[in-house]
Amino acid sequence: MPSLRVDYVKDIKGLACYLEKKFENARNPFRFKISQDENCLTIMFDGCIRKKGRKYLVTINRLSEMLADYILKSYEKNILEKIISRICSGLSKKDRDEIYRIACIRLYKRNEDNLGDLIDHRRKLISNKISEYLKSSDKITLEGFITFRLGEYVKTLETEVERSIRQFFVEKQYEEYINLLSTFVRMQVPRVPELHVFVQNNGSYKVEGSKPFEIPDDIIEGFGIHASNPIIDDDDFMIGFLLTCAPIRIFIHNAACFRNKELLNTIRIIFSECVLLSE
Repeated sequence: MPSLRVDYVKDIKGLACYLEKKFENARNPFRFKISQDENCLTIMFDGCIRKKGRKYLVTINRLSEMLADYILKSYEKNILEKIISRICSGLSKKDRDEIYRIACIRLYKRNEDNLGDLIDHRRKLISNKISEYLKSSDKITLEGFITFRLGEYVKTLETEVERSIRQFFVEKQYEEYINLLSTFVRMQVPRVPELHVFVQNNGSYKVEGSKPFEIPDDIIEGFGIHASNPIIDDDDFMIGFLLTCAPIRIFIHNAACFRNKELLNTIRIIFSECVLLSE
């Protein structure tokens, strides 16, 4: 009767239980035996399965997929933490924790439409390596296998960590930018206490004050807009215009038509009294 041995799993009972549950609703071609010192798991194949036979290879592939799934569930986040600790050793724990959070979002929550494809790709990388190994060996040390034979899989995680680091610094720069603008606005004397922004169908913005506090002439002239039809076409001009007006409250009309969502989010953060109106 063919058998395989899995050594030094951090939770050998958990692995045995996991594999047994995988076969709850199907005919189980395996039997499991845990050694007395609980350091290894022996997986014994059904008696009708001959080593190197067709059924044996099919069963090896099934087992490899299950072990790959187990590695993803039980080891991946720990591997991710180790990669971040190694690559980001010069950063504070707070920054490393934030990079870990971003990496998890990229790996597990990014674009729900293809999330399954992302995980399946990593699972396939692992299962192919395990299957290839078990076809020529009847013993596998899981931790050692992960460390020495899953280089391509680990590289995919390293790539996501590197992307997460870049995203972290972009977000950090954005946060510093927002703090700077917020401080600037608080120091300004409001030139237009209440400002109405009408989002146009073409992406431009029509701006109006609330009577009797209209937009001052010097601001109108400074930004090159017409008093009779005050339209701002450029997003960067829009931020500069709002900072100059320093309104206490902003009403944004047709907010659902706002094309630049990042700009809208920036406005909402800088000006706490920002009212969105969908008309």
